[in-house]
Amino acid sequence: MEPERRILHVDMDAYFASVELLGREELHGKPVIVGGDPGFRSVVTSCTYEARKYGVHAGMPMTRALNLVPHAVILSGSFARYKTYSNRIFAVLLSFTPRVQATSIDEAFMDITGTPGGIIDRAMEIQEAVYEATSLWCTVGCGPNRLLAKMASNLNKPRGAGLLMPDDITDLPIGAIWGIGPSTADKLGMFGIDTIGKLRNLTRGTLRSVLGSSGEEIYRYARGIDDRPVQFFGYREPPKSMGHEHTFSQDVSAPEDYMPALAMVCQKTGCRVREGGWLGGVVTLKYRLRNMKRITRRRILASPTDQDQTILAAAEEMARGHIDQPIRLIGVSISHFVPSKTAQLSFFPEKTVELNRVADKVRNRYGDKAMVSGRALEYLQGNW
Repeated sequence: MEPERRILHVDMDAYFASVELLGREELHGKPVIVGGDPGFRSVVTSCTYEARKYGVHAGMPMTRALNLVPHAVILSGSFARYKTYSNRIFAVLLSFTPRVQATSIDEAFMDITGTPGGIIDRAMEIQEAVYEATSLWCTVGCGPNRLLAKMASNLNKPRGAGLLMPDDITDLPIGAIWGIGPSTADKLGMFGIDTIGKLRNLTRGTLRSVLGSSGEEIYRYARGIDDRPVQFFGYREPPKSMGHEHTFSQDVSAPEDYMPALAMVCQKTGCRVREGGWLGGVVTLKYRLRNMKRITRRRILASPTDQDQTILAAAEEMARGHIDQPIRLIGVSISHFVPSKTAQLSFFPEKTVELNRVADKVRNRYGDKAMVSGRALEYLQGNW
């Protein structure tokens, strides 16, 4: 069946790990994990499918991953190489259509509506072209919209190509829907809803009452409805959030122990937001307890910001008010973005704007450590 709109989702297979394996034939077929030093409580960045068979996945603590696969090969990774290969991949995709919307360094949507050939044949042609240019494999999902193309790529990994239409998804678990995470699945599971077909039996009103504002979106997604366009290459969709986090070598609980790290992650977050040209309206503090339980707290700002001092003030207030036991990780993120160039100007602009503008220029030239706040300096002295 050929859909009227022909949308593809191209997703590189185990991208970081696959790049690391290029030219290293001796590692092929072995469980390889890309991540930091396990001694510093780092997490898995990526891993090969051989490692995934043991239950390893991105975001897992390295110590836990090594418990699952003691014989795994650990590689540190190189972002510069990932970026170089990403540029080659997108050059290939753009040779097929200008409607290539990147969603990360290793995945993108493509709109090939109106191009000749069958959609699966076209997907396999793109797959082979990417491999010829990079020696890296990708999976290509096909559908009449972004939702179904994304679901199709998830179902056909690795090295696959497949098509999903709205009537093809009724038997799939509700977690297959892009946007339904474990907590939402648990809520729906309380009503005996475990497949997309059963989800379709719920009315709009029921889903809104159970899931709140996201209920309307889930109602449409369960029916395979998604009208979002695939933008031309270079379009920047506002990110959902930007942030950083720090893992302590030992658990800490006193503000004087975690505040230097919090100041540094806020500085890094502010720099990223300014570099991206965004202003964020919600600050989220996240921390992980000794038992690995992850806790988040949110604060809505009076007006959107890109200033690390404002982000830190909100994060510090939440930290002092809520952290009451030892933590092993602390982080901050900012979300609900608006473009900084189109944001409404405030009658009372933040006093740190010029300071951060100068600091960004210094850091761009001499590195992140060239100019830091007094609190963040304590972090550098203790960690670098």
